[in-house]
Amino acid sequence: MNTLNLEIEQFLRSENVDFVHFVNISILNKQQNRGLPYAILMGIAINPQFIKGVYENPHYIHSATDEYAQTEELIGLIADKLANRLIKNGFKALSQSDGGLITENAFDFETKTSILPHKTIAVLSGLGYIGKSNLFITTKYGAAQCLGTVLTNAPLLVKEHKIQSPKCYNCNICRNVCPKKILRGISWNINISRDEIINVYNCTACLKCMVYCPKTQAYVSY
Repeated sequence: MNTLNLEIEQFLRSENVDFVHFVNISILNKQQNRGLPYAILMGIAINPQFIKGVYENPHYIHSATDEYAQTEELIGLIADKLANRLIKNGFKALSQSDGGLITENAFDFETKTSILPHKTIAVLSGLGYIGKSNLFITTKYGAAQCLGTVLTNAPLLVKEHKIQSPKCYNCNICRNVCPKKILRGISWNINISRDEIINVYNCTACLKCMVYCPKTQAYVSY
């Protein structure tokens, strides 16, 4: 790890980020990477107690003030801080927080898509895979993490990683617990579109797919 990587990781760890990865995004087209070669992927794990609370309450309703929403907001604010820090050091940097995406006109509200989703960068990091829930799954936290990303031209040291295949196999728990039946039970691959996996337009963000995932439950039970 070079000095800049180390400085960035130390800064993010001081902000209580649980993991940091440096990713080569130069292989993507310029519309996606906005002409920037690298991305910094960061994540904050969701508190296991929150997961247990949702699991034990079948009538739980996700809100803009619950812990999951607060963690999503927090990771966005940290991404903004990092981008500003890099800019002050003379580099180009774009935060992909909600505010950053809106400023860059990089999110389409009609189709609910961003030009470069966090999950695309996360897949390139080799850290995990996209599950049948359309959520990013890691070995350590299952689906229970919120992701943030910053794009930059800062001279980072990056490693190439093999893209992981989904490890959902015959499991369809997320599909079966979904109250709106918007999951199709289809495993992701690079040729599959989001809409083949999930009908995002009817999603109520109930969090059941995240909470009931066996990989998440393994994290909570650890």
